[in-house]
Amino acid sequence: MRKLDFISVAPNLSIFKAGANKTNFGGILFLIYILILLLLAIIYIFDYLSQDNYSFEYNLFLNDTKTLGNKEVLDTTFYKNYDFFFSLAKDVRDDDYTEDLNENNNFIILNENKLWHLIQERKERKNIDPIDNFTIINPNDECILNKSQVITQQLSPSLVVLYRCHGSDGKNCTIDDEDKIKVDTYVLNLYYRGFSLDHQNPEAPIQLLDKGYYYRRDIEFLGSTNIIYLKWKIIEYQEQKGVFGKLFDNIRRKNNTYYGLQIDSAQICTDDGHMKELPSNYYKIKDEKGNHFIILLYLQNYLLNEVDKYKRKAKSFLDVLTNICALGSTVFNLITLSYTFLYSKSYDNYKIIENILTKNMRININNNIKENTNLSTEIELKTDLIEDKNEEKEKEKLNIDNDKKTDDGNIYKTLSENIDLPPISFFDFLFHKLCFKCFGLKKHIMINSCDDIVAKHLTVEKLIYNQIKLEYLWEDYKWNNKKFEGKEKDDLFLDLSLGINK
Repeated sequence: MRKLDFISVAPNLSIFKAGANKTNFGGILFLIYILILLLLAIIYIFDYLSQDNYSFEYNLFLNDTKTLGNKEVLDTTFYKNYDFFFSLAKDVRDDDYTEDLNENNNFIILNENKLWHLIQERKERKNIDPIDNFTIINPNDECILNKSQVITQQLSPSLVVLYRCHGSDGKNCTIDDEDKIKVDTYVLNLYYRGFSLDHQNPEAPIQLLDKGYYYRRDIEFLGSTNIIYLKWKIIEYQEQKGVFGKLFDNIRRKNNTYYGLQIDSAQICTDDGHMKELPSNYYKIKDEKGNHFIILLYLQNYLLNEVDKYKRKAKSFLDVLTNICALGSTVFNLITLSYTFLYSKSYDNYKIIENILTKNMRININNNIKENTNLSTEIELKTDLIEDKNEEKEKEKLNIDNDKKTDDGNIYKTLSENIDLPPISFFDFLFHKLCFKCFGLKKHIMINSCDDIVAKHLTVEKLIYNQIKLEYLWEDYKWNNKKFEGKEKDDLFLDLSLGINK
């Protein structure tokens, strides 16, 4: 499981000085990253400029009492005055044409609510037929809707299409032959000036149709009296804005929630015979000539307990910048991870060993001894610095090393001449990372050796352990010349002392 830990990161150590492990390949990768970032920026900006300015979402809410129980919402939707007009036709399907019935006075469209007010008013005035107590309606009464004429009123709970029976008491009424249908149907065309949804409109996403534009709903019915429930639905549209946008709208007292109304569906039921005789049995109405009526269509409007809710949010250029930065950061991390795994880690280890073995960093012990002969005679080190129980073994080992130096000429000189690392290309590191176990090439063996050396010595535990041992050595060391005791030769401390002296 430890190999699956990609979260924990090893401590970072500086290699000699800043920029020592920088490579041309790393610079090329960074330029490639910049090009990728520019390409992403162009794509996102082009998409922002070419696409819609708003994004929206839709949800259907059932039994939304907060909206349906709000009187202000109902007054601006269901009880709002709308522009309507109606037309009647006979859809003759055999001949594939429509016969207009708007000029046929045998068909009458009534507003049931206004009809009841008319009946109540005339009963109070006793303006009824004294023989049968029927209310007489006239063509100019307000309850009669003129076909193909625009009216402005509230959405009526019920509309009724009546047929005038000539010379009948209303119970045995039959439709005239020229008005009958066979395999065709009657059609009530309902035109209403409703609301339109425009998701990209900067002013308001839901608006009332312009004057003279209407939605049309065709309602088909037969001569056997159909009962149709026309279902309406409230639309709620909400603007989603940020904190500053909401504050600005509050100052202007602008409401960010809009409401509208639209027809959702229609449910058709067939009468069992009672609804047909309703004008004579319940309304008790007849015309000025004494003709009775029957009902061909009873249309009832009612509001569903469902609310269509829309939300929209304006696209911001800040969102584009956020997406570019987020994706750019991901690309950069992937490039960095790949670069580190395939190249940088092995290259850094190689560079550490190379810098240690350069002439500037290398310590030639023989040369130092020869050059500092006078110093060694001037400062004599005591022989009893640190007690060593294995002194004799060390002397034997020293004799062996001296013999070996005599045979080889000078071991340190030999190392200084032959240990320089050869140049290694990027492909060698890449090939080593991917296929080293399969091929035992010299360069790859050398790269692996550098990794092993650094892994062995360049660890926090190793460094701290050696530092502790060195401090204990200094505490036990006895100096002959006190002027060299505690002298700092580090350039950084020299600079620090110069700054203090100033």
